[in-house]
Amino acid sequence: MLTDRQQAILNFINEYVDDNGFPPSVREIGRQFGVYPATVQDHISALERKGYLQKKRFQSRTLSIPASWRKGGIPIVGRVAAGLPLLAQENVQDVIHLPKDWAPPGAFLLKVRGNSMEGAHILDGDYVLVHPQQSASNGEIVVALIGEEATVKRFYRTDRGVTLKAENPKFDPIEIERSEAATLSIIGRVVGVLRVMKK
Repeated sequence: MLTDRQQAILNFINEYVDDNGFPPSVREIGRQFGVYPATVQDHISALERKGYLQKKRFQSRTLSIPASWRKGGIPIVGRVAAGLPLLAQENVQDVIHLPKDWAPPGAFLLKVRGNSMEGAHILDGDYVLVHPQQSASNGEIVVALIGEEATVKRFYRTDRGVTLKAENPKFDPIEIERSEAATLSIIGRVVGVLRVMKK
């Protein structure tokens, strides 16, 4: 997840590159936001760790933005794995461009495997458009990570813990009790579905 300041800095770098053909310096970013270079460096380090920026060693103006994060670029994530940043290079398979009003900032696409959500019109091979967030409201369709396994399900909070419900009667709900809460993390909320029609 990006903080508001990290998102603002990333947007500034992106726009600066588009306007000038090269990234801003740390001091230029500091002047833009009225903060010290050391503070800028902290934010840049965080953006690097999260996969939003890359550094090229031994070059001046060393910041660069991965291709997946240029304007309109929505990364396609092949998997969600515990212990890896969501948008780490190992996870991102490709990038597509969507209209701005289709995808909120930070959104990504995740390929669906299986038919557990066919009642919600999400089929095997579809791509779900996901808005990253760490919480969910009852009834929302989420991407959840349970241990090492990612799943797309409808989220419900119960007296005993959390229920992840399929939209297919062939699949039993996944019950996670409060004592097992540490094994569950919400990756994001599904806000759309992209389907490639097969011949």
